[in-house]
Amino acid sequence: MATASNHRIIADLLAGRITRREALRALCAAGAAASLARGAFADDALMGPGGIPLARPDKPVTLPLTQKAIESGLKPESDGGTFYIFNYDEYVDPKLMDAFGQKYGVKVVLNAFGTIDEAITKLASGTVDADVTELTNNRLAQAVAGKLLQPINHDYIPNLKANVWPSLQSPYYDQDSHYTVPYTVYSTGIGWRSDIVSEDIHKLDNPWSIFWNAQKYKGYTGILDDSREAMVLPMLYRGQYDLNTEDPDKIAKALDDLMAMIPICNPKITSTGYQTLPDGNSYLNHLWSGQMLAAAMYNAPQGFDTHKLQYWVAPKGKAPMQNDCWAVTAKAKKPVLAHLWLNFLLDNDNAYHNFVDYNGYQPPITSITAETLVKANLIPDNLHTAIIGPDDFGPEALQEGQLSSPGQKLWQEAYAKFSAG
Repeated sequence: MATASNHRIIADLLAGRITRREALRALCAAGAAASLARGAFADDALMGPGGIPLARPDKPVTLPLTQKAIESGLKPESDGGTFYIFNYDEYVDPKLMDAFGQKYGVKVVLNAFGTIDEAITKLASGTVDADVTELTNNRLAQAVAGKLLQPINHDYIPNLKANVWPSLQSPYYDQDSHYTVPYTVYSTGIGWRSDIVSEDIHKLDNPWSIFWNAQKYKGYTGILDDSREAMVLPMLYRGQYDLNTEDPDKIAKALDDLMAMIPICNPKITSTGYQTLPDGNSYLNHLWSGQMLAAAMYNAPQGFDTHKLQYWVAPKGKAPMQNDCWAVTAKAKKPVLAHLWLNFLLDNDNAYHNFVDYNGYQPPITSITAETLVKANLIPDNLHTAIIGPDDFGPEALQEGQLSSPGQKLWQEAYAKFSAG
């Protein structure tokens, strides 16, 4: 079993700080057995799952094809049966599900998962019925390596090219979009109630530091319930922007900082800031921009002044940016309909109404901008910071990518210790 020293050597190689030859020499110098040194380069310790390279915004990856995509020109499976989508609960408008079902003569059923970890586990075990699945891009390679997805035929998805930002038509994690289409985009930042929180977080020298100086908001502070996002928070606080580090020391330091936060503000580990901020059950939250927009658009109590909701996001290149995706499962019983579902969600009107009427998470559709949303009085002008543009995604973007299997384990184990208190 590799030591912490060996993990650091591997992490340096992954980050490009040393060459393959230098890594091998260092492993041997550190006393690693020859079999360990050979194995480190042969298995997924240096690559992503299944030997797939670890994709980064400045190092895009074309995913291997695990099977042939379906042929063009096939008819939809409109047989009156059931079409299953696998997704977070309350992340796609039931009205859209009904509209799709009516259009193609099927019943659309949502099977919900709570976390991406749960989704991957259920797909791998075959314990869930799913024709399509929602997925985060930093777990895509794992799903492909596990043969949980099938390649898509773009002939069924013309809206990808017609309506989606060019920067996400061939994303770094899935060049040529072999397996996915983008669904939503979001930044990670800080949301707060300006009528309760006395600090103007926008003007702090280090806004992330507010969580370690939040004694006044003890019990009314929230940290995202996500193994990557929660661990990234203290890294950003310390000015560390390698959000894909696999250095055990850096991960351990992030955990120490998170644990130090507990007696200061007793944070709740939650993803419901979109509800608790407007209703006053929290005052200060680490959250996604989509949650902030949802809070303003349709979760605020009647008569609530949404100008009291504030959202800070770091400057470009220092703010975590992510996007979620849709994919067709390898075992889809209705693969043609699955493709049409992906296209359906990228329709301009469907994407817009799913966003502004239901989930609050911005789709990467060219017709939707901060200016149009403010002009339509859908969001107050003070929340324009929560809207993302196509230029926020590119080689310089700060994104949480796929980790190696050992790296993933390090992050998850650290987060488990934090969430256990």
